[in-house]
Parts: sequence; structure tokens; C-alpha cells
Amino acid sequence: MNAKHPNKDKLNLRKWKIGTALVLAASAFGANTIFAEPNEPQNLEPVYHIYHNTSYLGAVSDDAPIDELIDEKLETASSDYDHLRLAPSEELTVLTEQALASSPADDETIISQLDEQLAIKAEAFALRVDSESEVYVKDREAYEETIQLIKETAVTEEELEQFEQQQAKTELPELKAGESRITDISFSQPVNGLSKQTDPKQVMEPKQAAEYVTDELGVDVLVSKAEKALKNMPYETVKKDSKDIYIGETEVSQKGKRGEKAVSYAVREVNGERVGRSETREKILEEPADKIILEGEKELPGVGTGEFTWPADGGYVSSKKGQRWGRAHKGIDIAQPDTFDIASADHGTVTKAGAAGTFGNRVVVDHKNGYETIYAHLSSIDVEVGDKVSPHTKLGDMGTTGRSTGIHLHFELSYEGQDRDPLDYVKK
Repeated sequence: MNAKHPNKDKLNLRKWKIGTALVLAASAFGANTIFAEPNEPQNLEPVYHIYHNTSYLGAVSDDAPIDELIDEKLETASSDYDHLRLAPSEELTVLTEQALASSPADDETIISQLDEQLAIKAEAFALRVDSESEVYVKDREAYEETIQLIKETAVTEEELEQFEQQQAKTELPELKAGESRITDISFSQPVNGLSKQTDPKQVMEPKQAAEYVTDELGVDVLVSKAEKALKNMPYETVKKDSKDIYIGETEVSQKGKRGEKAVSYAVREVNGERVGRSETREKILEEPADKIILEGEKELPGVGTGEFTWPADGGYVSSKKGQRWGRAHKGIDIAQPDTFDIASADHGTVTKAGAAGTFGNRVVVDHKNGYETIYAHLSSIDVEVGDKVSPHTKLGDMGTTGRSTGIHLHFELSYEGQDRDPLDYVKK
């Protein structure tokens, strides 16, 4: 053998040659064994029995032609596959025994048969999927790289590195809100590796092998993750009766405040796509606070206080009391409010509620202390005659009914039947 070729080490050849003093070792494969009679001369020489794929090819008297044939085949194959470790097929077995030598003619015929049958294989590493399909790579290092590339179809290189680092730790820090970590990476089918001979043509590069496993063999990458997130807890609205507030009025005694909790999730992904998330644990960080609304039970007074509030929700005085367009304008006009709500200016009783000629929809409130107020041009009325009202009672909505040039409130105030200027009594 040529000692310079990496695949021609004499020591490697020994694994195909099995020396034995037992003639029965050869006969186990159906070989014809030659036994010397006890009284015959013992002119025995080494004989090499050749088996290929459990078939017996015959016996030769010299193993040099076997070595030369193997050298020749390795030399030819290495020109195309110099990056692989090549070797004769494991189907070749040579058993040695002491027997009567065969003839040179027989040796030549047997070596010729071996030449036809013997194949050169790559000493590769098989990636076996589901105990059936196999993908071959150069060696174990290439196998590990292939597995890495398959996993990186579902997670990033950085995530995979972090996952591998945490496998060596016995205890991991608790996740903070907004953080996640991989807890497991597996495949949809069993995947394992083993050293195995194969046709050199079947050996793939790691990238090609990874694509074949995922695209052709349909192996999915299953990833489990743990996540933690902050979640708001809604507050409840609670209504309570209060004898300190007039009927029909409400007051917020406590503002509602949302609570907060940390929620842990178990996440499932297939090939990088999320397919499920389930809540595993939650921890309340802050309890929510109820919103408390007080609803009035106190009877409305029948007599006004004499102190009047602004009857609209914002707005400005677009026309004051006095002469206008040749006629007396008995009140003020309020326009462009924030909302169209119109409220009574003081406690009292509704004496009129309905359409009233040029006033349009009108409400009149008698404050039972000599004062009376009028609210005109309403688009709608929310009270009825006889209703008791307070400064916060809604009478209706601002509008443009009756004789009106636009949406506004016409507001009048009188005392003992005498018109008064509302601006002397009310301010925004």
C-alpha cells in the first residue's frame, strides 16, 4: 500500500482482515474448508478467505493483491472526494487461516470478482429522522452544525446561544415584565446521529443537509418559551346613596384606579410562528381601587337661595339686556357653550315647560323667594311642570327653536315681577 495516501494506512486495512486459528470461522459463511488428515504432511500456508456482503468469493494465497486493489480504488475515489474520509465497504471481510495454498489462476479470478463488487465508501455521520430517513454529512462536527442550522430556522443565533448557556445553570433568575426565554427546543420527529458508511455522492454540506431535513423530510422545529407581562386590572364602579346630596345629583367621592398584575405565560411556537399561549401564573402587584359615586337622597328645597349659577356649560354672552332691533331685550343670550346642557340657576319649582311662541321651547322656574327665571329656545325639554329642581338639574338642551338666529340660550331673571339684568346675578 502507498503509505503517503491518507486512506492507505496499513493499520486501517487490518479491520477487514480477521486472523483466526479456527477453520470454523470461515465455514460459518458457507466456505469449503480444507482439513489435513492426521498422517498427511502438514505443508500449510496462510490462506485468505474473501467474503463480500456475506457471499463467499473464494480464497487466495496472498493478501497483497487485495491491498493493491483497495489502494487503487481509494486513489481513484480520492480525486473526487479528497475532503472525505474514504474506506472500503464494510461488506468486505477477509478471514485468514493456515491451509493448502490455492493456485495463482484461482487467485486472479477471485480478485477480479472482488474488483467488480467492492465499493469505496465515505466514513460519514448519518442524521437519522424517525428511525427511517437518513441524511449524511462529513463527520460529527458537521452533524452538530447541521442540527444548529435546523434550530436557527426557528430562533435567532443569539437566542440559541442564550438557551445553550442556560442549560448549564441549575437556577435561572426570575423573568421581569416584558422578558421572555426559551425553555425547550425539540423536533417534530425523532432526530439522532450515528457513524455510518455511505456512497460519497450522498454526503451533503451542513447547510444543504439542514434544508433537506426541514423542506424534504418535513421536520418542524418546536420551541417552548416562558414570558412575563404586566396586565392592567379594571376597577369597579360602585354607587352609594348619600343624604348630603340632593335628589337627582351625583358626586364622585373616590376616583377609580386600575390595578396591575404580572402574568406568566407558556408560549408554543412551530418554525418560529406562535401557535399558542397559555397563562401559567399571575401575581397581583397593585389592587384596583373602586370608583365610588354618591347618589343624592336629600329632598330638594322648595325655596331658592337667591344665589344664581351660570345656566349653561360655558359659552359667552352674545347679546346683553337692553334695547335691540327697536325692541326691549329682557334677558341675555348665551352662545357657543362646551356642551348643550342647560341647568336651573337656583333651587325652585318648574311652573312652565313647553312651546311658547317666539321663545320656542321654554322652561320657567319659580324660586319661591320672589325670583323667577326663564330659559328659552331649547331644542328639547327634560323636566315637567311641578318638578323640583336645583342648580345642577338639567332642564333641557340649548337650541334654536322660536325666533332665533342661531343656537343659543335666552335667559331672563325677574324679582317680584320686575325684570332684572341677569349679569348682576350670575357669572361664568
